[in-house]
Order: sequence, then C-alpha cells, then structure tokens
Amino acid sequence: MEKTTVEMVSYRLKDGVTETDLNATHDQVNNFLKAQDGFYYRSLSQGKNGLWYDLVFWQNMECAKAAGDAFMKSPAGQSLIALTDMESVNMQHMEVATEAMTGNCEEAAM
Repeated sequence: MEKTTVEMVSYRLKDGVTETDLNATHDQVNNFLKAQDGFYYRSLSQGKNGLWYDLVFWQNMECAKAAGDAFMKSPAGQSLIALTDMESVNMQHMEVATEAMTGNCEEAAM
C-alpha cells in the first residue's frame, strides 16, 4: 500500500541572510514543487530557536526522493541552497502513520 510521505528539512540561514532574502525564493521553490509528480503540500515556518522548518507532503516515498534529487539540481533549489547554512541542514523522509483533513483544508488547497 502506498503511504503519504512527509519530508522535513530544518536549517538555519547563512550569516547576513535576511528573512526578506528567503522570502524572495518562495515563488520559485513553490512553483518547482507544484510541478513535481506526487506533490501535495508545502509549509515553511520558523521556530523560536531560529531554525526554519520546511515540511513537504508527497504521495509516496518514491516521489519525495525523485523530487529531492531534481530540486538539488534545479535553479529553485540552488536559490535556496545559496542562502542556507549547509552545516545546519537536517533532512528526513517519514511515511505517514495516520492522516486527517477537514473540508476547509481541502478547499484552501484549491
């Protein structure tokens, strides 16, 4: 059975990089993701610890890994990587154990 997969990447920005710099990558990164097979949803947030948490939901592990490989080579990926302190990056792929979604969430995604 195919399982939804969550990709969770946490990272810090390089010294001197601002949130405005990061915001400038959002459209390019989001458009890249939307064009990938099996993409469901992305959210980016910052914790009180200063780390950024990029969560991406995929149809399955195969789609997540294929998109990850393509992202690293893409202009969208390179734009984000250029701002990222690569020593701080922690990337995980996890198969979802259970899911729930409201109708409001489904409508918002459209």
